[in-house]
Amino acid sequence: MSNSASKNLTRRNFLGNTAGLATAGIALTSFGMPLQAATPIVGSQVSQIYRRKLGSYEITVLGDGYVDLPHAIWANPGAEKLDEYLEKAYLPGGSIRNGVNAYLINTGEKLILVDSGAAGLFGPNAGLFPGNLSDLGLKPEDIDKILITHVHPDHIAGLMTSEGGVAIPNGQVHLEGIELDYWTSSSAQSKAVDISKPWFDLARGWQNAYDGRISTFNGETDLGDGITAFPLPGHSPGHTGFRVESQGESLLIIGDAVISAAIQFANPEAGAIWDTSAEDSIRSRKTLFDMAAEDRTLITATHIPFPSFGYVDRRADGSYAYVPEEWRYGS
Repeated sequence: MSNSASKNLTRRNFLGNTAGLATAGIALTSFGMPLQAATPIVGSQVSQIYRRKLGSYEITVLGDGYVDLPHAIWANPGAEKLDEYLEKAYLPGGSIRNGVNAYLINTGEKLILVDSGAAGLFGPNAGLFPGNLSDLGLKPEDIDKILITHVHPDHIAGLMTSEGGVAIPNGQVHLEGIELDYWTSSSAQSKAVDISKPWFDLARGWQNAYDGRISTFNGETDLGDGITAFPLPGHSPGHTGFRVESQGESLLIIGDAVISAAIQFANPEAGAIWDTSAEDSIRSRKTLFDMAAEDRTLITATHIPFPSFGYVDRRADGSYAYVPEEWRYGS
């Protein structure tokens, strides 16, 4: 295109040209070309399934849907400041649409599930995990091993049937011992915030369902298959992250160390009312962010927007930013 032509390509004449093309298209229909029937609006996404390679492993994110969280679930900051963060992230204010993810690690020899979604507990827009597993051509009995970041409903409810039975029949469960002890304690339940009191009953039901197949660990632990558990306390007492390594590549699965990317990267001190220790939660998050930023390590979290892989950028002012990984067209 010549310079003179490019100078004449203004927004007005560009729109005029496209309008002319549209008019021409309409004119064609008058010469016997049939109009197409309107296509119904679907109103839903395709299956929330995303794969990426990590060394020789394949990691699959299985979206479980979403739940809308009101600002009242945040202990800090206040609603006005929350809306400022959302506006900066080009998101609507007033509440946060919170996605839920589970993860499937295929080592080539084993299928390892990390968390399981909320089943029917988070309303009609969540509980998609079983269907997405089926869309992969897999059955629950194909899963060999289950890793739990923490015992909140959106992490363990998908492991149970609607009748309270075992949904993953062959998986051996691994979680932090402190976490299991806390969520099955009547004393802890009596002291918890009201919103989380029912979660203790769910945890006890889940423990009973998987009785004899739950293994606990404490602190940083090699779980085999290239996976190391590491403590991230605060969101819950035994909240745990998992480092997955294969052929020199690493991924940090960080559970609920981040429950809103728009808010907690900009303000790592923001926390939920059900955090069992705000101080520990902030310390865990900042330590994790510093490590991931320094090492440029890939991270993923249950509530980071699908497909949820990305990096932490540490800014000069001490804040952080989430950098989503570009969509991988191949695995």
